[in-house]
Amino acid sequence: MSEFTVNHQPQPWREGLNVATLLAEQVRAPDAVATALNGAFVPRTLREATLIQPGDELTLIQPITGG
Repeated sequence: MSEFTVNHQPQPWREGLNVATLLAEQVRAPDAVATALNGAFVPRTLREATLIQPGDELTLIQPITGG
């Protein structure tokens, strides 16, 4: 079975999976998380066009707020 990781957690891969779809499936608000694929920042505007491949590492980063 092909896999990729999200924050170092293995996930099953499937053809055609993109960053936007993954966020929706994980019930993550798109504007509440930053994304990086294999260490490269993925802007919100490119998430739908950014396909996840087997072996990829997706990092989801929630901004820290406070004062």
